[in-house]
Amino acid sequence: MATITKLQRASGTVYKARVRRAGQNGQISKTFPTRTAAERWARKIEGAIVDDNAGLTSEGQKHTLGETIAQYRADKLPKLRPSTARAYEDHLEYWESSLGHLRLSEITPAKIADHRDKLQEGRAPATVSRYLATLASVLTFAKKSKHWLKDSPMDAVEKPIVSNGKTRFLTQDELKRLLEACRSSESPDLYLAVLISITTGARQGEVFGLRWCDVDLVSGALFLRVDSETRTKGGVRRVGIASQVRPLLEERLEALKAKCRGADGDEKEMPERGLVFPSRISTKQPVDLRTPFWTALRRAGIENFRWHDLRHSAASFMAANGASLLEIGTVLGHKSSNTTKRYAHLTEQATDILVQSTADRVLGGAS
Repeated sequence: MATITKLQRASGTVYKARVRRAGQNGQISKTFPTRTAAERWARKIEGAIVDDNAGLTSEGQKHTLGETIAQYRADKLPKLRPSTARAYEDHLEYWESSLGHLRLSEITPAKIADHRDKLQEGRAPATVSRYLATLASVLTFAKKSKHWLKDSPMDAVEKPIVSNGKTRFLTQDELKRLLEACRSSESPDLYLAVLISITTGARQGEVFGLRWCDVDLVSGALFLRVDSETRTKGGVRRVGIASQVRPLLEERLEALKAKCRGADGDEKEMPERGLVFPSRISTKQPVDLRTPFWTALRRAGIENFRWHDLRHSAASFMAANGASLLEIGTVLGHKSSNTTKRYAHLTEQATDILVQSTADRVLGGAS
């Protein structure tokens, strides 16, 4: 609260304004020649204290989130691994388009929570948490590096509950409905991409990073390359091409060759390093199938399912057909057998059925 004290000095009358913070010993004071000037200054200081107690600084009222993201992008992203930077960029684009026009002082926990709820429509809790974590990193940058915030509004936002205890598998009926929805999708890439994922257990990055030089239609094999920048390091692994997938790849390859033919009918050199699933915007970037995939899931009536769960489902179908944990781990490219153990109960069920079917065949009705 401010107090104005009239003082008589040799030079004349002056007015001393004092402003104290509640609960603190310190005070701010300044002397003015008139009471009006002292009161005006006191009101300004009290307003700044109110903002500061709310976690803001005057800088937070000057700068927008869009400006902060631009500086964060320039200062922080170059220091990240390329794959991590790409993931951050997707998140930054979302926050830039939705809240970028707001001043930092206008970004409240309620506004963030509202967008958290919107993000949860069609996204897994873990994905939403990553979007929030990126925004939290930007706000921390504004607080610690730029000193534009005293406190981050993200601290008061409840995060989605992420449970990693249960692995999601498709049932046979769900798989049938999903494939039908993908086949009728507006995206010409979705059905084939999902089919490759469900038959090989390939990671999402491996499918969308697939290049024509990695496709051997003669021997019927795909050579999946793990991005050296990702968590799982190194190498190439061979997986077979299912008979249901091969004609679709051949058809896609023929369409690409037709595009490469000149007006005179001569076939130009094929871009061997070209992506099998290129973006329509830039052939050097993979296609973005997130929206078509979520649409297909909705049409198929499938909930709580991510693209990565296609990989889990592929493993479950392999186990149901009698594959061992070693075989499943080899196809999926697991570096550790511990990773494959999550499918142990599925292989046990398959081996139980195998034992019984073998006994029925060998022993017949004998007892």
